[in-house]
Amino acid sequence: MSSELLRLENINYQLDNFHLSNINIDLFENEIHVIMGENGAGKSLMMQIISGLVTPDSGAIYIRNQLVRNRSFSTDLFDDVIYIRQDATMLVQLSIAENLFFNKLPYKNRFLKSIDYDKLNYMCQQLIDDLGLPVSVFDKVASLGFAQRQIIEFCRAYISDAPVVILDEPSSALTQSERALLYRIVKKIKSKGAGIFYITHCLEDVSLLGDRVTVIKNGSIVGTKIVSECSQEEIIKMLSGRYIKNRYPKIVIQKGKNILSVRNLGFSDKLLNINLDLCEGDILGITGLAGSGRTLLANCLFGAVDGVAGEVKLNGLPIKIDSPYKAICNGIALIPENRLTDSIFGYLNISNNVAVSSLKRFSNFSMINTTYLEQAVADYVEKLNIPHTLHSNIMEYTGGNQQKAIFAKWIMSRAKIFILDEPTRGLDIASKVDIYNSINDLIKKKAGIIFISSDIEEILGVCDRVAVLANRTCVCNVPTKEITVEKIIELSTGKEQ
Repeated sequence: MSSELLRLENINYQLDNFHLSNINIDLFENEIHVIMGENGAGKSLMMQIISGLVTPDSGAIYIRNQLVRNRSFSTDLFDDVIYIRQDATMLVQLSIAENLFFNKLPYKNRFLKSIDYDKLNYMCQQLIDDLGLPVSVFDKVASLGFAQRQIIEFCRAYISDAPVVILDEPSSALTQSERALLYRIVKKIKSKGAGIFYITHCLEDVSLLGDRVTVIKNGSIVGTKIVSECSQEEIIKMLSGRYIKNRYPKIVIQKGKNILSVRNLGFSDKLLNINLDLCEGDILGITGLAGSGRTLLANCLFGAVDGVAGEVKLNGLPIKIDSPYKAICNGIALIPENRLTDSIFGYLNISNNVAVSSLKRFSNFSMINTTYLEQAVADYVEKLNIPHTLHSNIMEYTGGNQQKAIFAKWIMSRAKIFILDEPTRGLDIASKVDIYNSINDLIKKKAGIIFISSDIEEILGVCDRVAVLANRTCVCNVPTKEITVEKIIELSTGKEQ
């Protein structure tokens, strides 16, 4: 049997009203130990304790059967644990090579700290060739999409010497083919003898990668199972306390008039001849590989970029959407892919974050009716099952609950066209169902939805039609019942054009 790398015994930690209680968990060499749980269950807090970022109130941590003393939690653990978070935090003005080897930079002269860029780029190129990464050593991180940045972050774990690796929601923003690359990287990390804590909401990740799976709920461990000896239904029951039979609660309604028509949309040399139509009550799914233009298309339709070519009609009338303000005024809403940088006001409470796009509803000339506003916010927040104190800062919430708050913001704005870019990324199964039910409520009210996702099964489960982006254009736009996962992958990768 493999040697034990790390063990937590009776770990307790109190944070405000949340209590991480009697956590007992271990990790072995050459093991992928999957951690699952609803948003706010305590997964990330447990990983912060394991990585040394947080010192527990009581309990013990052992590394290779050696007790880690409380006074040196951080220094001892930082050398043995690498923690790759869900939201990639990189030095965006530096190259991929500089980011990857930031802590292992080769120097021509160590005294003068002059970097040997030839050797640095050679090291990085070897890594790119070894893993088959679709990037260049000279690319600036600023030029990469969110999913590409995440893949580069995973490579940091691969080249690390740390025996314990923590990957927090690594597959949440990746397409099917990108997940294959992730799986290859994770298996290579495992083959080096490392142990991996792999946090995910994706059941496919569990069956394809996991050796053991542990479920945490409300700060306590529900149980640990060997993956090969349990079914997906058993894991779902551990997660939610009940079986969720329908993960994609889809309703079928009569489609209304055409509310959005896009013809020959183009942007620079990155998007060409995009043609789309959206009707009332319609859910149009858009998918494609990272870099295919999914997010760029969303920004073009929302007026967030300049120089967009082509014709756009709203309710049959030509319109030029040249700013987000104009889009919002015309009933178009966007939930962007990166919530932290593009959607959240980190210094505001949840009430103001949810209400910020709907202030006209609550104002009388220059005065805002705060009582009415807070009641309306409370209604929307409750509908999406967000645990809340309305005056709490939004940064105190888990990533999944932040995402649901952003969704509540745009529902509250009473928009008619919703562009949702990875709206369920980082959400647990129950929270995803909350989002899907909210989408069903929107289409009942004759809204139109553009649903952008890297999860092909989600696209097929939620949407009425699916458009696939590849080679800078739309290579497919058909009803979901006329296409399969395999066909979408073929089109996305350019195997069938």
